[in-house]
Amino acid sequence: MPQRILVVDDDADVRDMICRTLEASGYEAIPAAGGRQAVQRLEQDAPDLVITDVVMPEMDGYEVLRRLQFLAPKVRALVMSGGGDLLPEHCLDAARRLGAPAILRKPFTRAEMLAAVQQALNP
Repeated sequence: MPQRILVVDDDADVRDMICRTLEASGYEAIPAAGGRQAVQRLEQDAPDLVITDVVMPEMDGYEVLRRLQFLAPKVRALVMSGGGDLLPEHCLDAARRLGAPAILRKPFTRAEMLAAVQQALNP
């Protein structure tokens, strides 16, 4: 059975590219258009990994990480960010402090993303 990865990003193009890349590499990708949808999916069935953007409307990636720690504490996370109005390094450092073992700075290549997924799944 393939590893299941929840992909959370409010940008449909980015989310779709990540899902297609993951599925082409043998993973099962579960899309979520934002933090609220991600939490609903986490409440239904925990994936093996959560890939989440940081800067999103309504519920940001930090809140997704907090909820993940409560709902599925054994699920690992990969956080990605281009920073929005903040420096990407600040966003990603904060995500590390919230327990994300792997980070990915936007923009990234498919190869960089897959390497980060491997790092998150196999620390």
